[in-house]
Amino acid sequence: MTDSRVHIAVPEPHYTLFNSTRNDLPEVIVVNDALLAFQHHEIFPWHLEVSIQAEDLADKGMPTPEESQLLFEIGDKIESAVEGRNSLFLARSTWDGLRQLSFRVHDPELANDTLQSLLADKPHTRFWEYRMHHDPEWQEAGYIFRLFPLANGPDA
Repeated sequence: MTDSRVHIAVPEPHYTLFNSTRNDLPEVIVVNDALLAFQHHEIFPWHLEVSIQAEDLADKGMPTPEESQLLFEIGDKIESAVEGRNSLFLARSTWDGLRQLSFRVHDPELANDTLQSLLADKPHTRFWEYRMHHDPEWQEAGYIFRLFPLANGPDA
């Protein structure tokens, strides 16, 4: 009997920071641009988005520095639980009182179980929730990837 496993090389993350706007509000977004060249979308066909509600806001819905630090701590805990062989970090966005974490996921049940376990841990310093849906064409990632031609010109 032969081993029929396929090994896919996932690119090392590389991040690009954008200062943008969404719905006429400022948005700061960090994108894992290494996924732009990732060819095996079929392995990670699920889109996961985690939203963390900020409470202490400054101008135009952006968190204060102290609130931003707290959001980083919460987001880091979620990212470390979710990331790994089952998911790829896509982006982190801050706008309109929200910190949003986006991932591409292989096994949605595993990701769901992990997030449900985190949600069961109480108390939470900030309300957070998630949604996950089947997105085999990576349309949700396309919204994020459209930032690159705006930043680097039409030939990017």
